[in-house]
Amino acid sequence: MNVVICGINGAMGRVLKDEIKAYDNVNIIGSLSPRKGGVGQDIVHKPDVVIDFSNTANIDFLIEYAVKNKSALLICTTGFNDEDKNKIKEAGKYIPTMLCSNTSIGINVLRKILKSISADLNAFDINILERHHKKKADSPSGTAKTLAEDIKNTSGREDVEICSIREGTIPGEHVVIFSGIDEILEIKHTVFSKKIFAQGALYLAAKLSVKKPGYYQPEELFCSKALNVKIAV
Repeated sequence: MNVVICGINGAMGRVLKDEIKAYDNVNIIGSLSPRKGGVGQDIVHKPDVVIDFSNTANIDFLIEYAVKNKSALLICTTGFNDEDKNKIKEAGKYIPTMLCSNTSIGINVLRKILKSISADLNAFDINILERHHKKKADSPSGTAKTLAEDIKNTSGREDVEICSIREGTIPGEHVVIFSGIDEILEIKHTVFSKKIFAQGALYLAAKLSVKKPGYYQPEELFCSKALNVKIAV
């Protein structure tokens, strides 16, 4: 699988670059830095997938680049507005695309759980608590927003309160709290290393790269065997 990375010098880009070294059948054929003039002019081989861990300002360029090269596009950047999200969905008419705010397997299983139980627990108060390291820029996290959207879309409720904490070096923690009368259900996902995001991104990229054009949801491609599957393309 030939991979092009946008944001290779960022925190997640560096982790992804190091993780790819563990796979014999995954190759980084180049990187993109559109805001610094790196627009793929030195990339010789055809990319199978573009993986983005960069900035929302790059979205128009990334869509144009991926469509031109007929490669899959996996967007892992957070903070997009509705207009940008619609652009990514529209790109699915031409190439396989995905917007994934959190590439860990656990979070995507959690999304499946929330979609299956939120309507049944709609009489409960539902809140999300998320904790991350001090240097995380966005608050609430993109993942917390995605979880809230899943709950709202499933249950029909208008709002889900999110509490954000920024402290220490916490890689990431999300807790969904269902508070009823005399009972509480809590579901928690905790991350101990950014490495799992890189592993999840590569798993999704491998799946996405062989799909037909379309806009795909992360939980559609994750399977129960994902934790033990080596990337095969």
